Amino acid sequence: MRYPLIRALAWSLGLLAFALGPMLLAYLGPGQPREFWVEMGVGLGFVGLSLLLLQFLLTGRYDQVAESFGLDSMLQFHKQLGLIALVLILAHPVVLFLTDPDYLEYLDPRVNFLRALSLSGVTGALLLLVATSLWRVTFRLNYEWWRVVHGSLASFILLIGIVHPIQVGHYVAGPWLVGLFAAMGVGALALLVNTRVIRPWRMRRRPWRLVEVRQERGEAATLVFEPDGHEGFRFEPGQFAWLTLNDTPFTLQQHPFSFSSSADEAPGRLEFTIKGEGDFSTWARQVDPGLTAFLEGPFGAFVPPRDPEVGCVMLVGGVGVTPCMSMLRTFADRGDTRPLVLIYANEELEGVIFRNEIEELRESLDLEVIHVLEEPPEDWEGEEGLVDKDLLARLLPDDDRVYDHFVCGPEPMMDAVEKALLALEVPQRRILSERFNMV
Repeated sequence: MRYPLIRALAWSLGLLAFALGPMLLAYLGPGQPREFWVEMGVGLGFVGLSLLLLQFLLTGRYDQVAESFGLDSMLQFHKQLGLIALVLILAHPVVLFLTDPDYLEYLDPRVNFLRALSLSGVTGALLLLVATSLWRVTFRLNYEWWRVVHGSLASFILLIGIVHPIQVGHYVAGPWLVGLFAAMGVGALALLVNTRVIRPWRMRRRPWRLVEVRQERGEAATLVFEPDGHEGFRFEPGQFAWLTLNDTPFTLQQHPFSFSSSADEAPGRLEFTIKGEGDFSTWARQVDPGLTAFLEGPFGAFVPPRDPEVGCVMLVGGVGVTPCMSMLRTFADRGDTRPLVLIYANEELEGVIFRNEIEELRESLDLEVIHVLEEPPEDWEGEEGLVDKDLLARLLPDDDRVYDHFVCGPEPMMDAVEKALLALEVPQRRILSERFNMV
């Protein structure tokens, strides 16, 4: 992502203010200061609650956030911030118990049964929330039901997190503070309702129709959609949308896919190229035309600049080529003459998605294509192995032009490529990554 310094500072200060805001507001209340470690434990709890509230905004797919950083980046940030919130919230009671064992009575059902049950339950819910997010596949929890579990646990944790400081009453006391904390909780839940209920309600009036399913190499298929009774929408090459293949948008089945078609074909025609790697994607590539679909988007900032003086280096693996294919097709339609380099990693030559069309695009674009194969045929004379620092040192352009570097593919490959680019002194702001391994 490209982050101008002023915008980065503004967002950083905003995040800091949001994280510390509830704690500072609570300290304006009537509560009297206590010893340092007690206040430290309480402060950790307030900051953890703030980060939990922020999670509802980060996952809400709001344009103001998505346009600044890209929705994929926000969802990755959501995962990392969730772990930090977990540590802070769990540290809150631990610090208090170690400082003064009398605080253990908060977990004693003989003192207050409902309080003890709620606090014990919220601790278990928090651990379960993180565990099912990090190890969803290990638990064999499909994506659709994970969304239900995730949203339910997060809402329960938020409810207890808001009620707890109000019930304690030391700092959050008085009508205005109690009302303010209650309003924060209601606001966060309203964001969730907007995402899961209000937005699908609006989407139901803008269905799409699946008009073609085109089988591709590498166990992939391209799904072609046209708007049904509305004008559709436009997107930038490299962006993605959330796809629902169902007669109603009120379904758990919603998955993100990059557009693979040219942006100039929109708004009347959109294409997604999907590889059968999970339950939904395996089913989706085998469906028949005629199905109803709903699309939420476009999202993402994995987008090349309009300036034709900025070249593009695309470092992709497998089906990660799809957003870059949208870029190449769009450049061809617009007669763009910027220099382009496609370093495309695959296991074997026969599995290279879009192989023939990429070769054809070389005739209309200033495009250099470099295939990197893990299992090359015997007569292969190209690059083989993995995309690493040594390979990139040989293949990256060495002229004086400015290049943006687009990275998309399997998680291990992306990690290795990003580290290699930084080691080769490619500026961070010239590295753009697109990750869909959100859970």
